Amino acid sequence: MLRAARLPGVLLAAAVALAGCGQAAVVPVVNRTIGLRLDEYRILPKRVSAPAGHLRLIARNTGILTHNVAVETIPSDPTAQPVVIVRTATLQPGARDVQSFTIKPGTYKLVCTLANHDDLGMTGRLIVK
Repeated sequence: MLRAARLPGVLLAAAVALAGCGQAAVVPVVNRTIGLRLDEYRILPKRVSAPAGHLRLIARNTGILTHNVAVETIPSDPTAQPVVIVRTATLQPGARDVQSFTIKPGTYKLVCTLANHDDLGMTGRLIVK
């Protein structure tokens, strides 16, 4: 029983480790929960897949600057503004935030919306099936 309780944490740790190696693998969510680690200037894992419907987002800032993460639409028109599906609070170093939201199938952008963090590479993808 104890071993089964540790499985989601072990899977998340392995996924984060693999995401840091070369091309970012698509990491599936566990228990409808997206776990993200934020630091300078990365969102890990970089690519996540999830089922459509109700999800939970847990973001932890492991960096030394403040960060947040938003799930946004990717407009087909480059001049259009993305729609924010969910956004965490601005997180101080060491802080975490949990947000619940509902999402439809599609591909979404994960992005830190502070300053120019996205321009510095703090982006990712959420693939919802």
